[in-house]
Amino acid sequence: MANVADADEIARHRGLMFLDMGLVDKDDAERLVAASAPWFIDVMKSGLYKGWVVEQNGQIVAGGGLHLSEIGPLPGSFRVGRSAHIANVYTHAEHRKRGVARSLLNAMLRWCQESGVDQVTLTASDDGRALYRSLEFEPQLDGMLLKLHRQ
Repeated sequence: MANVADADEIARHRGLMFLDMGLVDKDDAERLVAASAPWFIDVMKSGLYKGWVVEQNGQIVAGGGLHLSEIGPLPGSFRVGRSAHIANVYTHAEHRKRGVARSLLNAMLRWCQESGVDQVTLTASDDGRALYRSLEFEPQLDGMLLKLHRQ
């Protein structure tokens, strides 16, 4: 499991992930990294984010995390539960297609089961979709998003 000392690397993975997906350019990726690092420290300290990293030869080569939240009672489950949203899954290019991300996700899902998480969600990139399906994630209807003007 990651700790707050890994926040800078987790933030770097976040920037690289969005850069690889084509959602930001290099400058915005760098700004995203700078803005994300202190945020990761805060959410990790508060317990709202659990992170994992994969190290090989003393270097972090992959990582991912869970945003944790409470969910209210639902039809068929009349109790307060826990939800986790998988985010920031990133593997450095030279380590892809070697089972690193699968191992990372299996560890994260095992933690969810052991910790009583009721549901796990994620937003898949095109490259990650096959892996998530192989782990029995089911496609869901797209939700809706309202973008408020933020700086």
